[in-house]
Amino acid sequence: MIYATSAVEAAPTRFSRVAPEGGLLWRTDYFGPPPSPTSSNSVDPRAMPMVDYVAPAPGEAHPPQAFLVEQEENAIVHPHFHFVDQFQVVVAGEGTIGRHALRPIMAHFAGGSTGYGPITPSAKGLSYFTLRASADGTGAQFLPAARARMASGPKRYVLADPVRPSEAGELGQRRETAVETVLREEDGLAVVMLRIPPGGRSAAPSPSEGGGQSMLVVGGALRHAGRAFGRLSALFVSRDEASFVAEAGPEGAELLVLQYPRPG
Repeated sequence: MIYATSAVEAAPTRFSRVAPEGGLLWRTDYFGPPPSPTSSNSVDPRAMPMVDYVAPAPGEAHPPQAFLVEQEENAIVHPHFHFVDQFQVVVAGEGTIGRHALRPIMAHFAGGSTGYGPITPSAKGLSYFTLRASADGTGAQFLPAARARMASGPKRYVLADPVRPSEAGELGQRRETAVETVLREEDGLAVVMLRIPPGGRSAAPSPSEGGGQSMLVVGGALRHAGRAFGRLSALFVSRDEASFVAEAGPEGAELLVLQYPRPG
């Protein structure tokens, strides 16, 4: 199955919550069930709601999720974990995650029950997508308070190298597709950038190589199913689909493909 939502379609869902430091945390939901309760308690380690996570039954699958987070200055996301694997992709602003600097376009992968953070915005703010192949509606499990809820087993955190988005004029002058591998690991975990010239077409890697793929339009626009998907549109391609063929609009397109590890 393929999910696709444009930034224009998602925009009406945008709302804010107040971080403990007083800054605002904005969230825009693209697809999938809500990733957390909507109250400000869900971003406050002192008052987080304890919502039980229910894993999919054998043979069942949760839908994917995609949502955009915008942290204003003085809106810190404190150290936490989630129950499922996820990518986060920085698309605007600057900040830090733990001791690591963040800027566009940077992706990181956190396995389920792997702690990370804090995520601290600069004075410019910080905007990033959270992307999941399997939904989790419980919100951030803040540490150390939620440590007892963390599943045992190996932890995994990978911060990929930054990839530079093209300037608008540069993208429009491209004549050939470029495929840049940003990250690739043996179990299928991968981050790949497709830079496609105006009107061009390019196939993404087969999603069967991993556990499905989330995708972000980070420059230009795509055409899919007769519709235009501009910058900051989000897609998901399940692992049983054929390779997604990206068709660029008249301004060209840059598509970031984020592939989850193979299940099992």
